[in-house]
Amino acid sequence: MRLFLAFSLAALVVAGPAAAQGPPAAPPQPPVATPAQTGETAPAGTPLRDLFESAQKQLRFIPPDQFQSIGQVDLPIPGQNGGRIFADRLDIFFDKQLLIAEGNVAFTGAEGRINAERVEFNLGTGNATFYDATGFVTIPDANRAEFANQDPDVYFYGSRIEKLGPKKYRITRGGFSACVQPTPRWEVTTRTLDLNLDDYALARGAVLRVKGVPLLYLPAIYYPLQEDQRSTGFLLPTYGTSTLRGSAFSNAFFWAISRSQDATFFHDWLTRAGQGAGAEYRYVANAGSSGDVRFYRFDQRQTTFTDDGETNVLAAATSYQVRGSMVHGLRPGVTVRARVDYASDLLTQQIYQQNVYQASYPIRNIEGSFAGSWGALSANAIYQRTELFSSRSSSTLSGSTPRISSAVAPTRLFGLPVYGSVSGEYANLPYESRTAGRVTSDNSLAKLELAPAVRVPLSSLTYLSVNSTAGYRMTYFDRSLDATGRPSDEPIGRSYMSFRSDIVGPVLTKIWDTPESETIDRMKHIIEPTFAIDYVTDITNAARVPSLSHISDVVVGGSSRITYGVNNRFMYRSRPTGTTRSSSQEFLTLGVQQTYYTNPEASRWDYQYQVSTSRSRPVDLSPIALTARLAPNAALSANSRLEYDVTGLGLQVLSFGGSVNNAATTANATFSRVNYSPTSKTSVLALSDTLRFLQGRATGTYSLSWDLERSYIVSQSVTASYLAQCCGLQLEYQQYNFPDLGFPVNADRRLNFGFVLAGLGTFSNFFGAFGGQP
Repeated sequence: MRLFLAFSLAALVVAGPAAAQGPPAAPPQPPVATPAQTGETAPAGTPLRDLFESAQKQLRFIPPDQFQSIGQVDLPIPGQNGGRIFADRLDIFFDKQLLIAEGNVAFTGAEGRINAERVEFNLGTGNATFYDATGFVTIPDANRAEFANQDPDVYFYGSRIEKLGPKKYRITRGGFSACVQPTPRWEVTTRTLDLNLDDYALARGAVLRVKGVPLLYLPAIYYPLQEDQRSTGFLLPTYGTSTLRGSAFSNAFFWAISRSQDATFFHDWLTRAGQGAGAEYRYVANAGSSGDVRFYRFDQRQTTFTDDGETNVLAAATSYQVRGSMVHGLRPGVTVRARVDYASDLLTQQIYQQNVYQASYPIRNIEGSFAGSWGALSANAIYQRTELFSSRSSSTLSGSTPRISSAVAPTRLFGLPVYGSVSGEYANLPYESRTAGRVTSDNSLAKLELAPAVRVPLSSLTYLSVNSTAGYRMTYFDRSLDATGRPSDEPIGRSYMSFRSDIVGPVLTKIWDTPESETIDRMKHIIEPTFAIDYVTDITNAARVPSLSHISDVVVGGSSRITYGVNNRFMYRSRPTGTTRSSSQEFLTLGVQQTYYTNPEASRWDYQYQVSTSRSRPVDLSPIALTARLAPNAALSANSRLEYDVTGLGLQVLSFGGSVNNAATTANATFSRVNYSPTSKTSVLALSDTLRFLQGRATGTYSLSWDLERSYIVSQSVTASYLAQCCGLQLEYQQYNFPDLGFPVNADRRLNFGFVLAGLGTFSNFFGAFGGQP
């Protein structure tokens, strides 16, 4: 975004001395027509005094008002940060306030250089005209990766380059390029180019040439030049093609409203599917307050597709999507938040969206919240409406409309090692099943709850911690279940007491030195046994207490849970070097855990284990859960979890993942296999790998999402980019297989192209090209 700005600034730097602040003094009148020393002829107060003093031996006086130098002119330019002028001949005419340089003219400065056959410079106004000029400048603060880690220079030329004012320039019959080489890979030529520093550039009759071949003509181009790199103007377009969309052309216009807010306007033209347009607005009010909102409307036209001999028709439709978030700190400790993610037609999002996460996100969500804290007191209020779609027409509506809660943090009571807390909540909880927008079942309810608790730490030993908590919970529901288990409008109350003790220890620790290691000073092994005991008193009317979808809503009374396990933690302390200090790193963690239930029904509602809610029968022992995490350094990490059922179901959960991140590659892989029941299983593999070559100038990424249980590849994609010295190419190929029937084709194959011209950049459209729109 700063390409034109850098060029303009350089033109200003090399254009000669700054404009005079007032009228120049009368030219000197030597008594005789002989060569005169500049210092003898320039009286104090002359705007060119500094120039004369630095070139006393190069200028000669020609009566009545001319100074001249011929042959290897080399003069410093006062006030221009070391700028100099070189020429074969230099003439200064005081009556016309005109400086003329001819023959191999060169102006140089810290930012660049400009060469010309002739330059005319008005000493009074500071304006200048360069004839048959060429030059180059260096872009300040440029992304060197776009220039293949070479110097970020811009080359420009013109039959005439004019400085029309302090911040105004014009190039006639010229052009520019970021390829400073004999044959630029790309360049933009123009009939005229008007530059207004810190404002805009306007090119007329512009032609984009690649290797000298005309590629694109535009009658006019408006380009921004603001110094803060947030400049109003058009972004570089992108091109793509796919089975569903046909050819796709995406354009965007960026509006820098102010330093703290901006907007982007998008337009997409899909030759087979239709057109879409949208906008994004972003703002930052202060360090703790910001927000953004996106709106996109897509007009889909009726299209016929033939896939595997089957003809399907995609009906004409209009859909829209709204996404946004906001957070505001009203005062210290008080924050409001809002979020919206709403698509009017989720099928449209699924078939066109190239970001896999968005394509598989079947949720509409609207929420807003308020959170505040005043000492030990905290309060929260949230409004949330979430609709989860299982198909295009079937959905489940849930949320909190609203949920208001408050709590008093644990506070020491009577000076004793006893801490009391209390929390309360009111919530209206919708829970509806819908088909084609019609409510087919409604289990919504409202509840009011109060829960005081007391916590007592029973051990202060460093190797043993014991914390016990006793609580009482009272809940009022405005609905209940009847004798057949169906929702009833009769209210009901539930109350129970709960007790919990958490024990960690006795902790065993072993430390040993590693004198044979060059990088590790010492190692440490920590063994932490853990115990947790939960008890809930009887709930006499439990069968009539309603519950919604989440397992935390269900409380099994008259039961105890005993959870036991052990954690092994391995740590090392590195040796200090000449540049880094010694540091500690936990590189391996191994844990094992299991739970015993006195009431087997509680095993079906224990969210510590992944498959608890899918049990066909209650049991008294949970699966054995094994966890492991490996992180020997910042570049490598891995984790895994295993759940083995001891009641005869065998291995139920197996998952592992890992990542590698260094200068050459970034790789991630995850595998998950879950046996919910003998007839319900899932196996999913996801991986991605990015390789970087040529000092980051070339990158390639492969990603895969594979449903192994159904032998079904959800999606796979390949992206590549190459950045030469001044331009580059982005390429993305993706194959997305649609999971269910009802789509016009079984799979969509997508190909996107993007060009990167150094200093100009690209963007991602609303359909997630190049991995955008997360």
